[in-house]
Amino acid sequence: MKNISKKKIILFSLLGIFIILLFAFFCYFYFKIYIYHFQVLPNTYYEGTLLSDVEFSSLNKKIEKLSTKKLNQKFSITCNGKEYSYRYLDLGIQIDNKKISNKIIEYQKSLSYWEIFQILYKKSKKTYSPIFIYDKNILTNFLNELKKQVDVLRVDGHFVMGEDRNLQYISGVDGFSLDVSKSLDVLVNDVPKEKSVSLVGDINPSINVEKYQSIDTKISSFMTNFDPYITRATNLRVALNYIDGVIVEPGEVFSFYKYAGPYNKKGYVFYYEFVGNGVCQIATTIYNTALLGGLEIVKRYPHGKKSPYVPGGLDATVASYSSGWNVDFQFKNTYSYPIYISAYAIGGEAHVDFWSNKNATNGKTYSTESVKIGNRGYTTYLHTYLNGVEIAKNKIATTWYLEE
Repeated sequence: MKNISKKKIILFSLLGIFIILLFAFFCYFYFKIYIYHFQVLPNTYYEGTLLSDVEFSSLNKKIEKLSTKKLNQKFSITCNGKEYSYRYLDLGIQIDNKKISNKIIEYQKSLSYWEIFQILYKKSKKTYSPIFIYDKNILTNFLNELKKQVDVLRVDGHFVMGEDRNLQYISGVDGFSLDVSKSLDVLVNDVPKEKSVSLVGDINPSINVEKYQSIDTKISSFMTNFDPYITRATNLRVALNYIDGVIVEPGEVFSFYKYAGPYNKKGYVFYYEFVGNGVCQIATTIYNTALLGGLEIVKRYPHGKKSPYVPGGLDATVASYSSGWNVDFQFKNTYSYPIYISAYAIGGEAHVDFWSNKNATNGKTYSTESVKIGNRGYTTYLHTYLNGVEIAKNKIATTWYLEE
């Protein structure tokens, strides 16, 4: 009996110890879990900052401090290929700190003891992001101000003649117009997620003529003199203006009449016998420029009387009549490159320059010669040179005048 009683005592003692240990374990488990209904769970992050064990009572203040740091950070906005840097505060963006705090608290209070235990056991990580507050009026005003900076008018490729009379082709610039409405959606939707956002705009592509970029050299030029103080000078300047900037494509035939005629068009004035008197001098200047460029002459008619501003046989006359009939001067662009014609006056000098690619003449240069024959006749020749050495002499034309 004594042995049985002793065994019972040991058994009940062990059972008591087990119950005490079990109670102690459950008490530990309860209080270990219970505190996380009042403070943040381990491995809880906000914007990369650990919030573990922060009391709920001070959580909002902690998040507010971190949010202030976030709002002062900079993010980039890309617009029309340019990058701009702003703080969130610059755009009037705020963070709803209270909502974030409540979100953390409500989540943890919704967890059962067992769920909290599993989170602690598995060391699960949970991350919270800022909840941004936007004032669309502020953002719209910001975008409207930015639009003034980033909008660009389209500029097509064009030629620019410098003060030193050097020609340059300037590539065009695409136009751009910021779309405020669509960009507003980008800011609202993407700024919380990205460190860099691209705004939306409409691009208006510029027109560039790639072949015009090959024009880089003055191929030939010619100048004639005139009295700048008489009415006739007006007609010369007007004709030069009509011709200036004309581009002659490879294989194209240039017509003086097409651009400068008829010779009673706007700007021409009456001089001596008729309106436009004097434009022949510009046709003559172009004629000699074309010869010095080694180009093919398609149409050329001499005056009845020798012109005083060029050697005999190197003049070209033009005329237009009310019937529509005209006397024209024409040359053909035999180059593989376009020709840009620069026509201008400096004081009493009428200048015409032909610009093209440096390889247009294959290294050849040209000069003209006027040889008088008889009393009123002239034969003209074109001399061709390669590397400064004459390689050809060709007759241009024989011209007879009614009077000198």
